[in-house]
Amino acid sequence: MVGRTEHFVQLINTYCLDVESILAQLASSIDLPEVDFSKLAALAAEVTERSSRIGAEHVRLACVDLMQACEQMQKQKFLLALDWTKTEFTQTQNKLQVLVQMERRIMRLEAKQKN
Repeated sequence: MVGRTEHFVQLINTYCLDVESILAQLASSIDLPEVDFSKLAALAAEVTERSSRIGAEHVRLACVDLMQACEQMQKQKFLLALDWTKTEFTQTQNKLQVLVQMERRIMRLEAKQKN
């Protein structure tokens, strides 16, 4: 049980750290004088894939707009979609952290019962 819980916690933490990093890359890349929309699309696709694997449907849906903005090469639309994606990610991250806290409490309770 402990191994499963630790794996779950690690999975959540890795997802959050990775997506935070990718969102930061997206934000800094869009501000460059020459915007590489293909690079931005690849980064957005990475967030989509990671979000799909963990079940973060709202983040995944927000990324669809990011990828469409990249296809259309529209910086303003991209910025709006990035803001929406960040908002959805923050809300998802907060919910995931609640789950992590609950899992850790359950682990502690199970450990106390064994003693």
